[in-house]
Amino acid sequence: MLQIQPLYSYLNKKMKEIPFQLFYSEHSNHKFQLFHTNSKMKPRDELLPTKRVDDQIQVQSDTEKTQISFFYDDDGQALLRLFRPHVDLAQDELETMYVLFSSLGMENKMKAKDAELASMIESIRSITSSLEPQDVLNKIITQALSVIHAADAGYLQLFDETTEELTSRAAVGFNSKLDETRVKSGESITGKVFRDSSPVIYYSRDEIYAAMADLSAENFRHILAASDSSKLRSLISVPLLLENKAIGVMTVQQYDAEGKLSEDDLHLLEGFAAQAAIAIHNAKLYQEANERLEEISELTKQLEETNRLLLRRAEIHETLTQFSLQNKSITFMIQELNRMINREIFFFDNLDAAFFPKHALRSLCVSQDEISRILNTKKKPFSIHIVDRNQKEVHHYVYPLISDSVSLGCFLIPLVTPISPHDQMTIEQASNVLALEMTKRKTQEEVYYKKTQELFTDLLQYKDPRLLEEAGESLGLQPASFFSVLIVEVVSYTDLQALEAVIHRLISSIKRRISKQGTLIFGFHNKVTILFSTNASHEINKVISALHSHLLEWGDREETPLHAGLSTSYEGFHSIAKCYDEASKSLSFMINRKKTGIMTYKKIGVNRLFLTQPFSEIESFAEDILSPLRSEKAQNNDLEKTLFTYVKSNKSINETAEKLHIHKNTLYHRLKKIEELLQLEFHNPDDFLQILLACHLHETV
Repeated sequence: MLQIQPLYSYLNKKMKEIPFQLFYSEHSNHKFQLFHTNSKMKPRDELLPTKRVDDQIQVQSDTEKTQISFFYDDDGQALLRLFRPHVDLAQDELETMYVLFSSLGMENKMKAKDAELASMIESIRSITSSLEPQDVLNKIITQALSVIHAADAGYLQLFDETTEELTSRAAVGFNSKLDETRVKSGESITGKVFRDSSPVIYYSRDEIYAAMADLSAENFRHILAASDSSKLRSLISVPLLLENKAIGVMTVQQYDAEGKLSEDDLHLLEGFAAQAAIAIHNAKLYQEANERLEEISELTKQLEETNRLLLRRAEIHETLTQFSLQNKSITFMIQELNRMINREIFFFDNLDAAFFPKHALRSLCVSQDEISRILNTKKKPFSIHIVDRNQKEVHHYVYPLISDSVSLGCFLIPLVTPISPHDQMTIEQASNVLALEMTKRKTQEEVYYKKTQELFTDLLQYKDPRLLEEAGESLGLQPASFFSVLIVEVVSYTDLQALEAVIHRLISSIKRRISKQGTLIFGFHNKVTILFSTNASHEINKVISALHSHLLEWGDREETPLHAGLSTSYEGFHSIAKCYDEASKSLSFMINRKKTGIMTYKKIGVNRLFLTQPFSEIESFAEDILSPLRSEKAQNNDLEKTLFTYVKSNKSINETAEKLHIHKNTLYHRLKKIEELLQLEFHNPDDFLQILLACHLHETV
């Protein structure tokens, strides 16, 4: 009653000098109930709610008392009786009381719900206290009537799978004639409730009989003989559902009981029926259990074995988790896993393309690239044949480690003997711990990359030599070194988790092919940035030569095209920003031309002049110059081909004619025609420069 305590405090304070009594009735047909008073005076007479006229608040006075009635939309009524003939209360005070007293209805409903819940719990406890099938059925219908107060009769029907009929199995308020009814699915009220698994409620005898119109004559006769149907007032029928399948129907009826059956009663009976269905099922299981004692004994042994495996699972998980918390290496974990299952087991790290233990690569005679390629398509455990060092084909069980659709790696277990349930469980537990360990490691590296990227960005912005030197040294760089920047871009992924894994694998593969000393490498979004630092500029060329073919192979294997831009080598910290700018421009050049591999800034050549120009404008320039050579007549004379050959031959008449397999006079004629169409002259330096640029851009754009 804590929720209406403020109301009582308000009344006690307001009516401090006036004796009062506060009543409430939840329905116009119900008697008033005393909720609160500040006097020892008891009600002299039985109070009944008054009829509402128009207003929500009505005040009545006589020579002894003043009565204030508060009417609510849900048919509830509060009555404040003040033992003074005249009490002056302002309209705003009455309205305040009206709002406060509305909580009495909620309090009353909560009390009713509490009582209803207590009754439900006690009823469920009662029906589950027995496992004898018939005793359970009798208790169900008896307790249902104790829960639904407005009902005074009811019966329970179960579906017979053999006859495909609903038969009465327990009843209260009916004689034995009810047992003779045999209702088919879809017939009458209970048959439809069973068929549709949907409850119904009828509020009158006419509604009930209309719904029974299709009941067979024989069943109708038995039902009429089973009770006094003339007093029938209302009915609720609900399905007994077990795992969403109807097993029977429970029906309650009202004859002489007070109150009305309501939708709330229907929902309450549905909840009770759900528990009743479980109780019926349990009783049935108990009966069947007595007939299958040997089977239960075997089941007990299986449960004991399962429990033993679960305990062992917990031990394994705890052991491996401790290794992870102690920052034990993956090699150590794999060794312990070998010991636990007493058989050889290997692990492949797909992020770093590494085997554990390291001798696994020699034992398996399989490359990291092959395993990685397979894991990119396999997400569930599978089996493969792998040739060992003795050239013997061995069957292996492969258990992938997946995190957010990203392949982290896999276990490889030679199937010299079958994998036992214990071994399977151990591998599953180990996969969970290793997945967490690898995810943690990947997250740490991502944090490192982000921090390195921030420091590198700061270094690019510094102009002050002192700040520049401090930033360079914080990244472990030597000021007197030669620097060069390589930026590698991966075609963007829609799945960011998959993109992070690809960047991680790319960095790992690059690290294995370049010297760690003097090299800074980090990933950010879909790019990998590498800052080379060497004592001599020519040393970088050797690294790039090997890295170029590796990136092309890596992109083909991963089915992920790579674009890369490389700067020129320069000496000193102050040149790093220039290196980064050149690498970015080289990368942009490769992307615009949809080329893969590494492009050095120097190799861009004259195209550097056009890097800042819009791609469409460059195309437009070349098109404007060369378009006259693309008419049907010009194409028939191979004028465009003649021009390109002439330019590539450095305007050599003999070489051009030889390459085109035409006579020199024919070439002269074509060149003259080209000059006419282009309105440009080959001997004019400005005109020839335009022609030369148009041809170059046509081939490079």
